[in-house]
Amino acid sequence: MQQEFGGLANLSRVSLRSAIYTIIFVLAIIMVITLLVLWNLYIIQDYRTIKGLHIAMYGQSHVHTTVRWFVLAMGIAFLAIVIAVLSVFYANTLRGNRFKQQQRDFANMVTHELRLPLSSIQIFAQTLRQRIMDPDERDRFADGILSECSRLGLLIDQLLKFQQMEQGKLTLRRVQLDAVRFLEDFVARWPRPLKLRVEETVRVDADPLLLELVLTNFVTNAEKYGRGSVPEIVLSRSGGDANLAVRDQGRTLDRKYLKRIFRKFYRVPNLNTRRQNGIGLGLYIVKQIAEMHGGSAHAIPLEPPMGNEFFIRIPAVN
Repeated sequence: MQQEFGGLANLSRVSLRSAIYTIIFVLAIIMVITLLVLWNLYIIQDYRTIKGLHIAMYGQSHVHTTVRWFVLAMGIAFLAIVIAVLSVFYANTLRGNRFKQQQRDFANMVTHELRLPLSSIQIFAQTLRQRIMDPDERDRFADGILSECSRLGLLIDQLLKFQQMEQGKLTLRRVQLDAVRFLEDFVARWPRPLKLRVEETVRVDADPLLLELVLTNFVTNAEKYGRGSVPEIVLSRSGGDANLAVRDQGRTLDRKYLKRIFRKFYRVPNLNTRRQNGIGLGLYIVKQIAEMHGGSAHAIPLEPPMGNEFFIRIPAVN
């Protein structure tokens, strides 16, 4: 609970800082416009005085009006330049502050996510060492240790893949895969129950390790937000593409979040987000892997009682 309120406090500070920058920017624009308007009025008034003296000396026929329009044009051009410069400065300032806040949040999330499984493993191990327990209870504690190790391994794998992507060092090692066998093997090795539905057999030319990371992220999210339901993996074909999807029975996503959730560090803003583990990189990595294979990543809400479907679409082998 303390972490949740801490996250909300950070969000409030960021919003307050952005609001202050916005107010300063608006006030600066108003001040510049006011000064330029006064300057133009002064120039025009001065010009009218000179024009009156000119008419008194030489008459109306010798009056030229081009100078006034030139001065007005120069004032407007200068105003546009000043507003453009202030707008760029304002945008860069907000972007820089947002990036710094993202870095701080990311460091805090990673630290928190590393501590949680390590603390659980330590507690399980200490309990196993200090207590005499029956085989079923011992197996339950051992399963807890293995589960936390898997969670820790996924986090480390995400961080490594993210670093490789940012540096442009992540490479594909493509092999031709029978998608049905690949999914059957994945389901058999997953430590918890999964459903598998094959609508059409498909072969793909893909990197099996990266494809497994995609499924791991999808299934982990489905288990996390699926309200206790068993995730369902669905293999289908759409034209020349293979669709690898994972469906859950969790809360249906609002459509306005469907594209944002694949952004770097993005997490859907709700009160439960702070209570869930994760660092906001899983779906971003999925999207990058799908695009590296020449495909794309998507999320769609489903009709009740189903929740959401997350899937990648990659070219199939004919």
